[in-house]
Amino acid sequence: MVRDISSIDEPVLDDDEPGIAALPTETREARSFSFRNTFASLAYRNFVFLWLGQMTHAGALWLEMVARPLLILQLTDSAAQLGMVMALRTVASVTFGMFAGVVADNFDRRTVMIVTKVLVLGLSIIFAAILVFGQIEVWHIYLFTLLRGVTMAFDQPARRAMIPSIVPAHLITNAMTLSTGSMQVMRIVGATAAGFLIGFAGVEAAFVTIAVVYVLAVIFTLMLRVVPQKRRGERSAKSMGRDLVEGFKYAWKTPDIRGVLIIALGYFAFAMSFMQVFSPLFATQIMDIGASGFGFMMAVAGAGGVLGSLVLATLSPSTHRGMIMMGTLAAVGALLVAFSASTYLDTVLLTFGVIAVLGFTQSMFMPLVNTSILHNAPDEMRGRMMGLISMDRALTAFGGAIAGFSAAALGPQVAQIIFGVACVVTAFIMFVAYPSLKRIN
Repeated sequence: MVRDISSIDEPVLDDDEPGIAALPTETREARSFSFRNTFASLAYRNFVFLWLGQMTHAGALWLEMVARPLLILQLTDSAAQLGMVMALRTVASVTFGMFAGVVADNFDRRTVMIVTKVLVLGLSIIFAAILVFGQIEVWHIYLFTLLRGVTMAFDQPARRAMIPSIVPAHLITNAMTLSTGSMQVMRIVGATAAGFLIGFAGVEAAFVTIAVVYVLAVIFTLMLRVVPQKRRGERSAKSMGRDLVEGFKYAWKTPDIRGVLIIALGYFAFAMSFMQVFSPLFATQIMDIGASGFGFMMAVAGAGGVLGSLVLATLSPSTHRGMIMMGTLAAVGALLVAFSASTYLDTVLLTFGVIAVLGFTQSMFMPLVNTSILHNAPDEMRGRMMGLISMDRALTAFGGAIAGFSAAALGPQVAQIIFGVACVVTAFIMFVAYPSLKRIN
């Protein structure tokens, strides 16, 4: 039965089910390994619609993540241009990310999400029309990327900050993982669909489909029924400015949140460029598998990601998250090196096997980051703390630009190996230099 709850102060459990805290340690651990709890958060109506909205949003996003790089390469054949477009979108998100967190803490989060998705739908329709009528130019891609980055900056803090208020406290990791896991499911669907659409009908078909999918994202978000979070005080520009400063101060003075943000910096700087910079370059310039092959590459990574998300949702670790994050970053770096090295052997099966394991590993990192931050922040701060993740993504822009230029100068294979080693080194430095990160839950 789907439960309809607007806000939760205490975990909501079945009448005949004891509270998690009341169970013996052995029972709690056994429950953590039970697959019957993998989809526990979907028992709550509002999370179902939040999750469906995320699924459709993710489907459109992955269609775009396959179509946009191929469109750029089709128009310019430039790795540097590819890196710069990725950097532009991230800069837009970063610039408005923390302010978006303030908005999520001061206004109805559902309304913020609806407005955001409607604006993105409008932009998607306009861009698809320009493309269909053959008027596309490179500056259109830059402008669309900038505007989309600005609008989407407001979606993530509101959506993620809402999760602790619509599921019980002990299911936050589960809900966050299922929410993030939807990205992995739609990586398979979206990336595969994009590959076939572009291969058989051209890149225009992919962008038309993106606009259609966003209609569903808007509908599911409209179906949310949540009580707006409580927010006292005025909502003037001056007060929101104070809230912005307050958010920075809180994050810096809270060791657990500060440690999580620092380890996330390494992930965003060195691991995130794989999808939007290195993958299309490997597909088109090294492996010579074209658009369909690139879509299949993303689908294989998504399949690994789905499995990783299911495992994490089932385990829902509530302790030692800091150690797991550092280990995950190191593993991702090693796998990026293995992926690039495998392409020298010209064995496609081995390369795709590494990609699947890489997807499995990557899928675990961000749910742990988001859960740790939400767990250590009060509700009135959660939007701003999620906004700070966007600030971390500033290094994604920097890393994406450097990845593009490095690939152009050194070749994609050598550049990817360097970025993979950097992930491992970052994890090791944090393990040695930031002992408190090991204790973060």
